[in-house]
Amino acid sequence: MSNNIPTLGGEKAKRKLNFFWLVDYSGSMGGKKIEMVNMAIKDVIPDIEKACAADVDVIFRAIKFSSSASWHVGPDGAPLNKFVWPDLSASGETATAQAIKMLCQELTEEKIGVKQVPPVCVLISDGYCTEPQKEYDDAISELDSLRWGQKAIRLAIAIGGDENDYDEAQLLKFVRQKEIGLLKAHNPNELVQYIKWASTQATYGASHGKSTTGAGGVAGATDNVSLPPPPTPQPGSSVNMTPF
Repeated sequence: MSNNIPTLGGEKAKRKLNFFWLVDYSGSMGGKKIEMVNMAIKDVIPDIEKACAADVDVIFRAIKFSSSASWHVGPDGAPLNKFVWPDLSASGETATAQAIKMLCQELTEEKIGVKQVPPVCVLISDGYCTEPQKEYDDAISELDSLRWGQKAIRLAIAIGGDENDYDEAQLLKFVRQKEIGLLKAHNPNELVQYIKWASTQATYGASHGKSTTGAGGVAGATDNVSLPPPPTPQPGSSVNMTPF
């Protein structure tokens, strides 16, 4: 049974999958970290296209954050065939709370709609939020209060050779798919593989999952989308296996 949305002319309109990247480009992301993020996001676009259901259009946006948060791609979304990722250069601090609050402004029913597929939100960071803890917790509370915030596929990739490099408990609060947990990239090889896995599996799960109208009229509101377990990263070159 098709989930296409009828139009007034009788034709079928494609559903929209709103895909958000939230990318840390603080000073500690310099060197290999930001280089690998830039490369992996560019390289994964064809894989996302293959993973997406035929009756769904992916719309990309990206929020970048260092000492403050701002649009990197947006606020108007870019479809797959027009999406271009401008390279990021690292500097500044880590305003994660601001980035999450910007995301919240986009996850309203007025902007997403009611009968769309669940949004995909992927957070990439290598550090600790430098804003007060209350601001971060308030941003997460706002995200969790939104119906599309609740139904979104929300994943986080932590970057660091050592788990003391980032705040695991903080990043886990962003994650909605608790069966996945926090994706921990210890080296460039793992970072690239996790970006590709998170992007493609989230796209597949959101676009191929059953879309039904549940509580509050939200499509898919009965259950969160479940994802398969993340893969064990495959070995790469000795250079790319060197810890960050």
